[in-house]
Amino acid sequence: MTSTRDAIRLLHVDDEPDFAETAAAFLEKENDRLRVETASNAENALERLESSTFDCIVSDYDMPGRSGIEFLEAVREEYPELPLILFTGKGSEEVASDAISAGVTDYLQKEAGTDQYTLLANRVQNAVEARQSATEAERRRHRLEQILKTVPSCVVQLDRDGQFVFANQRAIDVLGLSQSELKDRLYNDPEWEIRDLDGHPIPDAELPFRQVLETGQPLSDARHTIHWPDGTEKVLSVNGAPLFDDDGAVESVVCTLTDITDKRDRKRDLQETERRLQLALEASETGVLEWDYETDEVVLSDTLERLLGFEPGEFGGTLSAVFELIHPEDRTEVREQIERAVETDSVYDGEFRMIDADGDVQWGSVRGQPIEDDDSTLMVGVHHDITEHKERERDLRVIERRLEAILENTTTPMFMKDDEGQYLFVNHGYRELTGLADEEIVGRTDFELFPEETAETTWANDRAVLQAGQPIETEEQLIIDGETLQFLSTKVPIYDTGERSDPDTPVAVFGVASNITDIRKQEQELQRERDRLAEFASVVSHDLRSPLSVAQGRLQLARTTGDESHLEGIETALDRMERIIDDVLLLARQGQDIQETAPVSLHDAVADAWEMVSQDAEDGTLAFTDTDKRDVTITADRPRLLQLLENLLRNSVEHGATRSPTGADNGVKHESGEPRSQAHTNVDHGTAGSQTKSVDAADGDGSVNITVGAIKGGFYVADDGPGVPEDERETLFEAGYSTADNGSGFGLAIVDRIAEAHGWAVDVAESADGGARFEITGVEFA
Repeated sequence: MTSTRDAIRLLHVDDEPDFAETAAAFLEKENDRLRVETASNAENALERLESSTFDCIVSDYDMPGRSGIEFLEAVREEYPELPLILFTGKGSEEVASDAISAGVTDYLQKEAGTDQYTLLANRVQNAVEARQSATEAERRRHRLEQILKTVPSCVVQLDRDGQFVFANQRAIDVLGLSQSELKDRLYNDPEWEIRDLDGHPIPDAELPFRQVLETGQPLSDARHTIHWPDGTEKVLSVNGAPLFDDDGAVESVVCTLTDITDKRDRKRDLQETERRLQLALEASETGVLEWDYETDEVVLSDTLERLLGFEPGEFGGTLSAVFELIHPEDRTEVREQIERAVETDSVYDGEFRMIDADGDVQWGSVRGQPIEDDDSTLMVGVHHDITEHKERERDLRVIERRLEAILENTTTPMFMKDDEGQYLFVNHGYRELTGLADEEIVGRTDFELFPEETAETTWANDRAVLQAGQPIETEEQLIIDGETLQFLSTKVPIYDTGERSDPDTPVAVFGVASNITDIRKQEQELQRERDRLAEFASVVSHDLRSPLSVAQGRLQLARTTGDESHLEGIETALDRMERIIDDVLLLARQGQDIQETAPVSLHDAVADAWEMVSQDAEDGTLAFTDTDKRDVTITADRPRLLQLLENLLRNSVEHGATRSPTGADNGVKHESGEPRSQAHTNVDHGTAGSQTKSVDAADGDGSVNITVGAIKGGFYVADDGPGVPEDERETLFEAGYSTADNGSGFGLAIVDRIAEAHGWAVDVAESADGGARFEITGVEFA
């Protein structure tokens, strides 16, 4: 802005150079502030205006080329506010009318003598000062509007008649009225139903607006109730200040409105209530600062001075003095942000620590708005005390770090993946589970870490969480170092709370995996136990019932007829029941896991098993073929291996001897079917890979040849009996299954249990001689 003693640059346009120079000399003599430059025509003057700045123009009317009026029109098009005085020797009402229509500032006719220059100098100074006053008034108005728009309080302006002429956005939002609706209301509109805190109507002379208008003095914290547009009653705290015109009269009143409904006096001590309300208002007050870019002068509002520990009016200085109040660690960043806002003419918005007059550190949030006018550039800022907010943030960060420590160090595996399946986070438990480091997991997907089948399942579950936006609980498998582990996984969606994110779309999945491998194994074992109990129940309810029924029937016949031959049938039935019971108990024991194993000679085990079987088989013989003199040793629980071999050998004897005599070959055969010349009872320590023995049927109706030998991964027991039909092979190993009249149906079930306890597999097929061939595989050779 130009002060009252600043130089006034004047451009004098006249086609008579001598007159222009003479006028310049007299004007500068009349007013030492004037600095006059001349131009001989309008075109030259317009060029001078483009290259330099002038405070005023004096122009002749009658000039070659463009006339004074045409020059005025050209000036107004580019410089609408620049003062222009028409100084002409040709005067008429018509010329004056045209000049006024074109926007001339003043009109003066040339006369004889030097007094005309005195008058012209006064006219120039008046025109320039009038423009400066208007510019300053506009600058103040613009600055006030910017401040009013920035502050978070409700701010309204009323004219002398009490009509609303301005309301900031906060007032519009709070009052619930548009600008047009608000401007239709008066300060004492009956719809407001203004009353004091006791519910009594307030006289018009005591209303805040009227008091400020009549006294011309500011008013602070005037309280009354009004009815809001939504029908609710509110308690307002009103601050009012007058705005004066050039004559010193109150032109309008500016008021700030604060809703203090929740803090009204509820029959408590009035003085205590006012004290608390005042503390609440002071805690929420807004400080304002104004910084002039050119002079570097900073002005703080009374509220901001109070927030910083100063008395009103105590602070005074430049921006450097303000920086002295900023915490040393924050000064560089704040300075850079302010400089960037100035260079880019953008809003400054920052948070930083300040040191108040007492040396205490407090956090402030400042938002600055650049304001420019013709003479200066200002930044008007609004300051809020956010110390408590920052302390809460600090406490939350401490809690967050504690939670992160808990998540990281818990032994339960936890992880987070983004919406493309890439790991964002894994905790210590997950790293321990996989045996991988953080950098080997984070940024990768399950397809890069685990087998494809496993990855497909986990990714499908992740997609279900992302698509539905709902947590799920599901079982998943992971293969770690070749071992399949079962997990109960709980997965929940994670949302991004950023301002630009979609709050309804998950961006990640957080999961917790509980290892339930042992639980599932226990459940499987319990299921097997339940199945065995079901088998035992079947035996008790079915297999024992038949011989029991026979025994009861024979006993009834013996009693009624006295025929003791029935006692033999009772004894046979009881023997069968005893055998079934023994086999059930044996079956129950064989289903248990193997505890200890040792190397066992298959040759010796077959011989010992046959010795037990041959005690029940009349005329039975055992023979081994001696081939490569090599015995086969396997790893097994020897007593249970003997039971397995006994049951297989006895099965061949009991079922294989059903062959007719004509179909029997009393010579011993190899698995290849080649006959052996002679059977003998001594044991030959040859290879188990070709061990053979033959058994003669007890009833003499036929005999069965049984071959025991080693195969890849195990051994076999084969015979040349009738074999097992294909449609019966699937049920052959079920408890209670038997095709023999005197069989218990548990022999092969016991074989299956013993093999399962060892981790072996047992299967049945047709032998080379058309009989049954039982193969036990998965055996470990010692």
